[in-house]
Amino acid sequence: MENLFDFLPAEMEYWGIPGFSYGVMKDGKVIAKGGYGYRDVEKKLPADEKTLYGIASCSKSFNSCLIAMLVDEGILDYDKPIREYIPEFAMYDPFATRDCTLRDMLTHRTGLAPHEAMWPDPSSTKKDLLMRLRYLKPNAPFRTVTQYNNTIYSAIGAIAEIVTGESWEDLIRTRIFEPLGMTSSLLSAHEMYEQPNHAQGYWNWEDGKGAVPVGPWEMDVAGGACGVVSNIEDMFKWLTLHLNEGVYEGKRLVSEKNMREMHHMQAPMHMFPWKFPEVDTDGSYGMAWFIQHYRGRKFVWHTGEIEGFCTLEGFLPDENIVIMLAMNVHKPLNMPILMTSCYTVFDRLLGDPEVDWASRLHAWNGKYDAFYYHWNVDLFEGKPAPVPNTKTSHPLSAYTGSFNHPGYGTYRVEEKDGELVLWYKDMPVRMEHWHYDVFKAHRLKEDTTVLTAPISYYMDPFTGDIAGFTLQIEPTVEPAVFKRVDV
Repeated sequence: MENLFDFLPAEMEYWGIPGFSYGVMKDGKVIAKGGYGYRDVEKKLPADEKTLYGIASCSKSFNSCLIAMLVDEGILDYDKPIREYIPEFAMYDPFATRDCTLRDMLTHRTGLAPHEAMWPDPSSTKKDLLMRLRYLKPNAPFRTVTQYNNTIYSAIGAIAEIVTGESWEDLIRTRIFEPLGMTSSLLSAHEMYEQPNHAQGYWNWEDGKGAVPVGPWEMDVAGGACGVVSNIEDMFKWLTLHLNEGVYEGKRLVSEKNMREMHHMQAPMHMFPWKFPEVDTDGSYGMAWFIQHYRGRKFVWHTGEIEGFCTLEGFLPDENIVIMLAMNVHKPLNMPILMTSCYTVFDRLLGDPEVDWASRLHAWNGKYDAFYYHWNVDLFEGKPAPVPNTKTSHPLSAYTGSFNHPGYGTYRVEEKDGELVLWYKDMPVRMEHWHYDVFKAHRLKEDTTVLTAPISYYMDPFTGDIAGFTLQIEPTVEPAVFKRVDV
């Protein structure tokens, strides 16, 4: 069906997307695969079904599948407390410490706030991240709400490493990539950029400049949340495994029971700001898969968004259809074009009355909610203006040094050209004086959002020296306290 995706060029122009690769299978046969636009705009290199993309949060399904394999083997159990495998495991909430299970983690029901500043972090290991969960505050009681959480999925990768004694990367390669023949797939952004047919990632800053190229962003400790690199052809193999409930080319890799656990509605979840007769605004989460119904048909899917890339993997189990979409831009999150693509293709394949999904979802451009959200979070927005002409209590040099939070690690503040700079992991962040001992930290990058937040210094009450600062680094809980660690 040559014209199955003929609507895409106009949609790409509307949403500002440089390159787009796509693939659809039905009844085990490839119906369409290819690409539109450029995987590299400057070099005019076309996107196609072999182009590599960071698949971002679609990686969670690989992590979940790995856990299912370990459950099949009796190494893990979905419903036993983590402490039975890792006695030193702890969370901030003592109830969660005692009772948290893999099912709680896989379905995003731990109560933990997102805490996206935990990763990536080249200075720590996956086990370090797991052990730091005890210092991260929840924003909801344990098991009360479903809150999408990359930090928790990163920690799941650490659990797999601890109980097997193997690295998460080796487990994914030997248990999934190799049996499925996913020979192009990788677990490193830098390795992806070394391949001849890779997509150059872009960020759309919404500042009139269009798509701006970005470099590789290595996930390291967050591999279990967003570390897989793949292309359409390899993802066909992956999605076929799921469509066949754990069997690939006649060989069972995962039990049918645990495949169904992954694809079963386990936790309610709000998904879209829109609601239409064909598809609801809400759905459910299984274990690294969203579950909704489109025109009454079960649709199992997941999206991914990471530095420079946005993807969707999905399948209609009862209609034997799989779909994989990938584009080399993120921000604003392009949920409308992904859903337009899925619904239009499903209608065409299944002979349903076609809906002009593009026009319907254009109406939601700029109206953010749920998974369709704005990238720019400014905690100063709507707050009173700074008190004028109020100087700091100390010279700028007094605010420099190293400051530690037991969960987030150590950040360093330096003075440069008469201003302060916060070294947030390996990224310099400009600190603008606001008033008194409060500074405005501009554009702290957290996953695919950018946070502008206050840094408020405090003094030792006995010496009057600067002793640390608070930073509103997770917007849904109170500010984190960073204490000075250098003397």
